[in-house]
Amino acid sequence: MSEFIEKIREAGVVGAGGGGFPTHVKLSAKITTYIANGAECEPLLTKDIELMNRHAEEIISAVAAVRDNIGAKEAFIAAKDKYRKFWEIATPHLENYGVKPFFLEDYYPAGDEFEIVYNIVGKVIPPAGLPLDVGAAVNNVETIYNIGQAQNGIPVTEKWVTVTGEVEKPFTAPVPLGTKASYLIKLAGPRINDFAILEGGPMMGVLVSPEEPVKKTTSGFLVLPKDHLLVRYRTMPLNYVLRLAASACMQCQMCTDLCPRHLLGHPLMPHKIMRSAAMPLSLPEDVMTAAMICSECGICELVACPMGLSPRRVNQELKKRFAQKGVKFSWDGTELVPYEEREFRKIPQRRLAQRIGVEEYFAIEPEFISFVEPPDEIILPLKQHAGVPAEPIVAPGERVRKGQKVADVPADKLGAPIHAPIDGVVVSISPNIMIKR
Repeated sequence: MSEFIEKIREAGVVGAGGGGFPTHVKLSAKITTYIANGAECEPLLTKDIELMNRHAEEIISAVAAVRDNIGAKEAFIAAKDKYRKFWEIATPHLENYGVKPFFLEDYYPAGDEFEIVYNIVGKVIPPAGLPLDVGAAVNNVETIYNIGQAQNGIPVTEKWVTVTGEVEKPFTAPVPLGTKASYLIKLAGPRINDFAILEGGPMMGVLVSPEEPVKKTTSGFLVLPKDHLLVRYRTMPLNYVLRLAASACMQCQMCTDLCPRHLLGHPLMPHKIMRSAAMPLSLPEDVMTAAMICSECGICELVACPMGLSPRRVNQELKKRFAQKGVKFSWDGTELVPYEEREFRKIPQRRLAQRIGVEEYFAIEPEFISFVEPPDEIILPLKQHAGVPAEPIVAPGERVRKGQKVADVPADKLGAPIHAPIDGVVVSISPNIMIKR
């Protein structure tokens, strides 16, 4: 492992866009094209553009450093064409470091790495494959910022997040890892008493409790009324979802027609998978196992279906069942060709916001806050990344300093170390590390 990669590992850098894959592992492969992902295609989130506007040179220089250290032939930074302020700041740095710009349209899911890789490299990542399969690697811009910090010996101890929705003062800020959602929502000032919280964006975010801590993969917290469309879809009992699919799916094919993976040429046809609810023994195995290549973007559920059904939930359940049985999706290597209709079935962000009932929040630009006072207590989950949980290397009662490593992963296991985001005393180490100031 090179010194450059080792510093990334020691700093605990993982995919900050939501995937959480340990970055030192991703960058240890042979890569031809390196791509910085600044699309931030989910409505309402602004943490990436705030970071890019304020740290353009650091991000671009880190992109160039990655390119040079892993031997990639070229490097790109992909962001929305509408980010005029960023491009104005970035242009001289792009020229100075030899990083190429790629201007993205304002649609969902422009930030999906399968979309970005095809748009830039011109090759479709195989089903159940990785960008590496076509010689590419993609990192979120916050991940890349953390790579740059790592080279200066600064570990990951904070996360850029957006707090928005039913709050008086929506904001975006870098906050200490382990900060509870309730602490941040209180700072924003909730406008309603009985609310639900989505961690992440409105399309792919998950419902969490107020006690949920900020993790290395957290992009934001969205505060919504409990009867909101987005909450109802996520709280429908699975049996109800399946019964509804069996009784109401009219096989219109809209879910398939708008599926981003299908439009790239992948053999994913949600409308056929929905037949399984009514005819569980009638479908070929390859149709059913295609559920495993669903990206869970939510378009089928929240945009496409005229009957209010949830192909995404059906696919999620099939993924679980196949995983329990050890079934994996297999691909014969046939070259994939995107459908011509793909260019005409992109979903503009504003139209998406209207469709899913968050338009009233869409026009609000969250305030940027450069510093958030750390809470008195933080909670660090030991699994904030793909792979195995980190193992505590501190004990209850031990005093730790900000930036000190408090958990690590064996060298032969997939994972990343965790560092204290504040000075304090370790209160407990299981199931999470709790530190009090």
